[in-house]
Amino acid sequence: MINGLSLQRAFSLIELLVVVLVIVMLTTVVSLNVGTGGRGIKRANEVRQLAATMGYAQSEAELSGADYGLLVEQDPTLGAPRYTGRWLKRFDQGWAPPRMVGDVLAPFRFAAGGDLLLTLIDQPEITIEANDPELIASPQIVFFAGGEVTEGALEWYDQQTSERLFRLSWDLFGRMTIMPNREASNDERR
Repeated sequence: MINGLSLQRAFSLIELLVVVLVIVMLTTVVSLNVGTGGRGIKRANEVRQLAATMGYAQSEAELSGADYGLLVEQDPTLGAPRYTGRWLKRFDQGWAPPRMVGDVLAPFRFAAGGDLLLTLIDQPEITIEANDPELIASPQIVFFAGGEVTEGALEWYDQQTSERLFRLSWDLFGRMTIMPNREASNDERR
């Protein structure tokens, strides 16, 4: 109060516009991060689901006394590099889809927007390519009836940035390790 008069101060139009601009920018950043996080969660679920299904295939191979395998390939009918996976079982005549009730070992598609890199221990570089749908190629990853697994790793990369997103690795006995990008990078530096 000055000389009995109270001074009231209001926000100027410029100050209000600055506040609105800051709120709009924060909302934009949050919505962009939420969109990216959703894709990250979907990819993480895909990696965990594949690891669980690989564990199931290994158990099925041991229990049934027959080898199972996973064939990862590109599907040119899906547009830009899209990857699919087919579960196979070794029969007397060769590899074929397993005859099972249920869809645990059903063919599946990897989420769009990612590239895959498959590396197998003691084998030359693996190229994931499209195969003739009429012919069944041999699987890259084999789960043997004796309990062993073709040792290796599968890595997911972002198609736009080429940044590694996840690494799923497994040893000879099928022990799975899932590493998000930053953990995989830190582990490799040691």
